[in-house]
Formats: sequence, C-alpha cells, structure tokens
Amino acid sequence: MSETKKLYVIGWPIEHSRSPLIHNHWIKKHNLNAIYARKAIAPNDLAEFIHTLKRDECLGFNITIPHKEAVFEAVQRRDILANKLGASNTISWRDDGLYANNTDGYGFHRNLLDHSDWHKTDQPVIIYGAGGAARAILQAMHDAGAPHIYIYNRTQARAEKLLADLGIQATILTGLTELNECLQQAGLLINTTSLGMNGENDLDIDLSLMPKGAIVADIVYTPLQTGLLKQADDLGLVTVDGLGMLLHQAAKAFEIWFGILPQVDEELRDLVLADL
Repeated sequence: MSETKKLYVIGWPIEHSRSPLIHNHWIKKHNLNAIYARKAIAPNDLAEFIHTLKRDECLGFNITIPHKEAVFEAVQRRDILANKLGASNTISWRDDGLYANNTDGYGFHRNLLDHSDWHKTDQPVIIYGAGGAARAILQAMHDAGAPHIYIYNRTQARAEKLLADLGIQATILTGLTELNECLQQAGLLINTTSLGMNGENDLDIDLSLMPKGAIVADIVYTPLQTGLLKQADDLGLVTVDGLGMLLHQAAKAFEIWFGILPQVDEELRDLVLADL
C-alpha cells in the first residue's frame, strides 16, 4: 500500500480554518490515500517549513493569513495569475519544484455564477474595498469581461495603487456622493472587506438606490447572512454569500493537486455551515 500523502493549510493562527473539513470530505468521496491538516506556522518559521518540505511526503499546501505574500516571494515558480496578483493561496509540486497558484478569483467568480444570473452587461460593477481580496476579485471580474468596474475605498491612494499594480482600467469613486450615484446604475456590488464579519461593523450603504434585480455579493461568510446581505434580501435584490467562494477556491486547489475538480454541492455547504 502506498504511503498516505499529506496536504496542509498553513497560517498563524490557523485554528479557524475550515479547509481540512472541506478537503477531507472530497478525499473520502474520491477514495484517495491522502490527509489534509492544519499546520500552525509562525512567520519566523515559514522559510524552514518551505525548505524542508519533501515531495514524496507532501502533495502541497494552502496558505492563509499572514503568509500569502511571503510564500509568494519564497516560491519562485508561479502561474501567470499568481504572479500578477503578487500573492498565492495554493502551492503544488511540478517537475522543477514548488509552484505557486492563486485560486481566490476563480472561487469568487464561480460562486457568483452559481448563485446569480450575472453576465457581462453595461451595468457597472462596484468593488467595495481595495485590500488583498479585492485584488483577486478585481482581476477575476476584469477577466470575465465586466466592461465598467468602479472601486470604492476609504483611502483613495490604496485604490490607485491597486489599479496601477494590476494594470486594469477602472474608475475610482472618490466619496459617498459618487458611490451613491453609481449605485443607482449598478448591476453588481461586491463587498471585499471584512466589514460585517461576526455581525459587527456592517457596511453603511444604502442599497435601496440599486436597480431592481441587482446583485449584492459579500465575501464574508460568518455570519452567512451579513447585515449587507440582509438589507439586500429585504429589498428583493439578488444575494450571493461568501461561503461559496471559500468552497470553489478550495475545489480549484483540489484539482491542481489531484487532477479532479470536485463537486461543490448542498451536502458540502451543510457540512461547513454546521461547523460555523
């Protein structure tokens, strides 16, 4: 019998991660001889972890806070998307060594298509925030063909840097007045910040300005229905919660390691929801 292959999610702290629950569910479904586990890696220990990783023991690993940028710098072989984003969430082996990938944008876009009828239209897409998650989502929406993308961030300079880094043409909304005007035409609003997590500090935004049938997406999934999504739901807008992004980015990582794109279904959603 072949040796059980190991996979990890690394971070500091790491106890919050649901990745082992997700990946071990798929490993069991597909009868694979592997196990996926959390591994707490302090920032000072990251270089040693990467250096001592053995191909015949470990198939790869996922990365979460605070290591995404540091691992990207440490792993010199990268796919085009990870290289452009300057961050990686998935590491695999290739013939010439460790290889960095980023599946976050894929996860968001696939979840959006699963839970809405969004398609590239002339209606604006508003991305709220300009942090790490916004990078992957902005790139994904650009690659999906969204013709009019707007960025709103409290710090304009950070939004400017985001666009400059990615080389994407988008409009920066410089204040609440411009944001409110844009909301009146928007087909999609995406919260890429942590506002609303754990039911605290919800976004202060008036969704009643948005057209009928507009979509409101949130990357936060604790709680599953954030204050933003509750407001949208009460107004009859289409809502897309953040759990699907987590599941679909994990599915893409699983495919990178095993060559199998696993199913994201209600059974898996219910399994993760029970653990939230």
